[in-house]
Amino acid sequence: MTIPRVLVSVMLIILAMSHQAGAVPPGGDKLEMSFEVIVNPVDDNPLTGCESSAKVDVKGQDWWISFAKVQPLAEKGWEKSNNDIRCGSGSFDRSSLDFKGSGGVHYLIAGLSIVARLHPSALIPEKILRLNITLSLQKFTGFGADGEPVYVKSVEKRTFFFLEGGDAFIPLLIADRKENEALGIYEVFMKIALNRERAEPADVYGIILVTSGREGGELLLDGGETGNISAGDEMLLQNVPVGLREVKLHNSDTDIGKVVRVTANRTVLVDLNLPEPKKKPLLYRLEPLGKNTQGYDEYLREQDRAVVVKIPAGEFLMGNKDTERSPHEHRVYVSDFMMDKTGVTWAQYKRFAEATGVPLPAQEPYWGIHDDHPAVFVTWENAKTYCEWTGARLPTEAEREKAARGTDARKYPWGNEEPDAQRAVFRRNWGKEATAAVATHPAGASPYGLQDMGGNVWEWCSDWYDDDYYNVSPYTDPKGPSSGNAHVVRGGSWDSRPDVLSASCRSWGHRGYREGDFGFRCAMNIPRRISSNQGLKPF
Repeated sequence: MTIPRVLVSVMLIILAMSHQAGAVPPGGDKLEMSFEVIVNPVDDNPLTGCESSAKVDVKGQDWWISFAKVQPLAEKGWEKSNNDIRCGSGSFDRSSLDFKGSGGVHYLIAGLSIVARLHPSALIPEKILRLNITLSLQKFTGFGADGEPVYVKSVEKRTFFFLEGGDAFIPLLIADRKENEALGIYEVFMKIALNRERAEPADVYGIILVTSGREGGELLLDGGETGNISAGDEMLLQNVPVGLREVKLHNSDTDIGKVVRVTANRTVLVDLNLPEPKKKPLLYRLEPLGKNTQGYDEYLREQDRAVVVKIPAGEFLMGNKDTERSPHEHRVYVSDFMMDKTGVTWAQYKRFAEATGVPLPAQEPYWGIHDDHPAVFVTWENAKTYCEWTGARLPTEAEREKAARGTDARKYPWGNEEPDAQRAVFRRNWGKEATAAVATHPAGASPYGLQDMGGNVWEWCSDWYDDDYYNVSPYTDPKGPSSGNAHVVRGGSWDSRPDVLSASCRSWGHRGYREGDFGFRCAMNIPRRISSNQGLKPF
């Protein structure tokens, strides 16, 4: 017996829910589902009804479709009648479909809970769409002693698999003889028609900044010409699709190429130069520059052209109860070490990015990227990676305070005088000028000749932050707690209050935090040749 595709004329309420919570996201795919009641009637009586469909996001969206049908019942039996099916979107409301006053009753209530998930296939590269369907049925059996309708309940679970789409048939009612005669039906099915619409992935792009130091020629991106670049020039390639990309410089003499990874909304720097003669690999090289104005030895670090200052070993007073957060005063001994004279600049950070393929910070300061200004929007991990690339490391909190204030217990790097515009960069407002070029406030130098140790940008330290660490820290070379959720930053910044520029002021930044007033400088252990005073030779 064939089953005609018609809507059933029975006492029927279908309540359908599709719930995608916890579904595996298919990258923007949409499902179009339609629900329809299909009946195999006893005769050819005309039937009226409705059907419904909806587009839903597989990632997770609850939605309801309700089908309702009421069959008037005689007080002592079932009475045939011309019936219809009413549809309505939204949640099912029994009160709106209550026909008790007219002698009717809900004969069948079916609720469908559908969860859609994507599963990988072992046989084909496509993911399979899996529908887990829970069918809850309430079927009228008669009236109780109180005159209220009585229902028998049952629950069934079904699973269907689709590659693109298809139809699923769920039996709702297999009529017995009494139902055949009273309702005029043999079977009732719920048909779920499914169509999966694949969403095209959104185009995601990054930027490549190409520099060519000693050679010019035709610039190619993934084999396609983008234009000509001159020696010593830069070219900005925008709207580059993310992923691995080959950048090549082609001229009559040679081809120079690099493969870089482009990430979304980030700038990758590519330096296309002829390879330099091979050198013996060294962790770093330092060239002596002599003594600075304050009488301390300075060196040039070849890797990033930073000037580093040798800080002598010795005891100093760490902490100051009269500064922000009143850090506990205690005596600390710090071994000799070296520290960068200034914070790491954009020029230095760009050199690092070009050499390593590490992208520039995702966010650019609103005042622009100026080569002689401190690099900002760098995370603690960014700063640590840079310092290690140069053969250095981040300073400890104790090292930074020692380098900032020396041994005479001064409050600020320059002494006890309150901050002013000649000594430091501070009290600048967002939206206006922010950072200043490094080393442009020599009046604010520390006792060892380090610049910008108060103001301009907060600087990351290696230590984890703990408010109470000073109560338990060791006397010699303290390195901070063994774990934590945030790292120490020191020095204050361009938007800080004057008191925050104190050499003892402590603050912190959580892991992954980046901001326009956060930068860093590096520290180094003393190499043997300098420590033993066997001449100040490059190494």
